[in-house]
Amino acid sequence: MELPPAFTKQMQAILGAEWPAFRDALDAPPPVSIRLHPVKKFKLEEISGKVKWNSKGVYLPTRPVFTLDPCFHAGAYYVQEASSMFVGEAVRQLTGTGHPITALDICAAPGGKSTLLLDALPENSLVLANEVIRSRYKALRHNLIKWGYPGACSSMHDSREFNALSGFFNLILVDAPCSGEGLFRKMPAATCEWSPEAVQLCAGRQKRILADSAGLLAPGGILLYTTCTYNQEENEKNAAWIADKLGLSPEPLQMEPGWGVVNTGLGYQFYPHRVQGEGFFLSAFRKPGGQSNAGRKPGKSAPRGYEPIARDTRARLKPWIQEKEGLVFFQNSAGTIIALPEQQQEAIVQLSQALSRFQPGLELGQFKRKDFVPAHALALSQLPAPSVPRYGLAKDEALRFLKKENITPKETLEGWRLATFEGLALGWIKGLKNRINNYFPKEWRIRMELGNAEE
Repeated sequence: MELPPAFTKQMQAILGAEWPAFRDALDAPPPVSIRLHPVKKFKLEEISGKVKWNSKGVYLPTRPVFTLDPCFHAGAYYVQEASSMFVGEAVRQLTGTGHPITALDICAAPGGKSTLLLDALPENSLVLANEVIRSRYKALRHNLIKWGYPGACSSMHDSREFNALSGFFNLILVDAPCSGEGLFRKMPAATCEWSPEAVQLCAGRQKRILADSAGLLAPGGILLYTTCTYNQEENEKNAAWIADKLGLSPEPLQMEPGWGVVNTGLGYQFYPHRVQGEGFFLSAFRKPGGQSNAGRKPGKSAPRGYEPIARDTRARLKPWIQEKEGLVFFQNSAGTIIALPEQQQEAIVQLSQALSRFQPGLELGQFKRKDFVPAHALALSQLPAPSVPRYGLAKDEALRFLKKENITPKETLEGWRLATFEGLALGWIKGLKNRINNYFPKEWRIRMELGNAEE
């Protein structure tokens, strides 16, 4: 790999005698890692090791064609770079009270760290995953739906548009857009876009997002700042700026000696020659205690645009949804029903009033006359009732289903079925005597030829 001379000079100054090992690591194949869903179980053919700082992270010996794995589409795992999984360990260390947390991932797409927060935070926590760019927001929504948590909400706003939520969040993750030096091995073309000027531009943009975010923290709240880069401007110097200019106190984290992570003073740096992963930086801060200013209390009990579902609607919904404590249900004017954690109801109502482009909770479906039309999000959650009929698909059938092609039923089917592969839900089908209607979302269908062996 050919590196920009200025980048080489920068890294030689940072690493000293470790530069040759770092340079060799960039020419080695990048490791392949995935993070397993905590509930959706499936059989892994083979793993080559486990991620040291995340109990659900594993390495694969080779990179499979994830697009042609039904388990991937079922949300049984997330393809995530191993170093970035350290966010979960930081959250575990800093939020160990067991009380539900109201969290914001302010630069969330494509959603890996948002799903990581959902796994790491205490039960009934809320994660607002925000992304300002529309095309990236669509990918974020897809991954949140595959992960299947009622406590996952999403929004599409610039960080400057959160000012009505001063002091609202217990935890904020700022995974800021950066120069991407840590991804050179995975994406060699990124070296052509790197320059010292781009680094300065990124550092300035990061400061703006950080300043916007700091005001959203509740007293005692945690700010996690992460990048996938190495340079001082975006990492250590920005961390010092957070402490000096934003008034937040650095929070130390416990590191195991065998992890190979470098403590830089105000943060923790991952290098590919020291860890089985890519370049990554994390620093943690806490806001001083005091009186919370979470804004005006909501005047309504339902998110904007929704009303609590009627008692007869709840009764009609009962055959579809598992009886789970702590969930509340709402319906909008189009008839769409959502579920969200009761403990987060007030927070979600307030978010819906403060943010114009906000999606609350988990979509369940809607009633059309006497028929309930279940949402794809319901299929990929843990909420479908055990009594909902299932229809198991072989792998070739599952892939055709994911391509939104026709499936010939092995038996006469009538009504809705949860299409599954090896026990994992993939979506919905509806039997109409001699044929099956495929309800997999058109925008998420596999476009690859099934005979293709490479992504």
